[in-house]
Amino acid sequence: MTDRNDATVQFMRASFDGFMAGRGTYNLSWLGHETIKYPTDLIMYQELICRRRPALIVETGSFKGGSALFLASVCDLIGVGEVISIDVRNDERRAVLPVHPRITFLAGSSTAPEMVQAVHDRAASLGPDAEVMVILDSDHRLLHVLAELEAYAGLVRPGGYLIVEDGHVNGRPNWPDYGPGPSEAIAFFLPRHPEFEVDPACERFMMTLNPGGYLRRRDDPA
Repeated sequence: MTDRNDATVQFMRASFDGFMAGRGTYNLSWLGHETIKYPTDLIMYQELICRRRPALIVETGSFKGGSALFLASVCDLIGVGEVISIDVRNDERRAVLPVHPRITFLAGSSTAPEMVQAVHDRAASLGPDAEVMVILDSDHRLLHVLAELEAYAGLVRPGGYLIVEDGHVNGRPNWPDYGPGPSEAIAFFLPRHPEFEVDPACERFMMTLNPGGYLRRRDDPA
């Protein structure tokens, strides 16, 4: 996790407190569709997409579709890529989800065997060299995040990114009584998967909801 000065930590706590109080400090919209992100994280996603040019972006946790639409919009601009966005509530939210030719919204648990298989099948259909980027933003409890990591890490090619969102909870620096969550899942995952490492350059804006969560798959050894 990138070192953060007191002012940055105070801002992160104030913005979180504002969100929890209903002041909308995390609530953005992209082309009219709501998402809950820091703008700095969205800018980082744009950078990674343009650098890696993924054929497929897998997002778990759709909410109202704003982040999926943002990802698809960047894919439009570079002329490559599609988005699969998974959420247990996608069927009931169909009326508010954006319609875009690059987005497929799937309804169900991101860790259900049939869902994991469907995503792996789609990735395989794009070819053995297809770049896949994964963004995990659904249930943030430790065991669920760890299950997602194990389910989707294998899709990421050397040099690519597996992003775990919302590691700011459980006292990093917000919501100290949240309990084990994304950061703890990463701490379990990395020793078992030394092919991944935290990329601190992705936190250079200092304010991120994903501290320690930008995981880069190491390049293949020469």
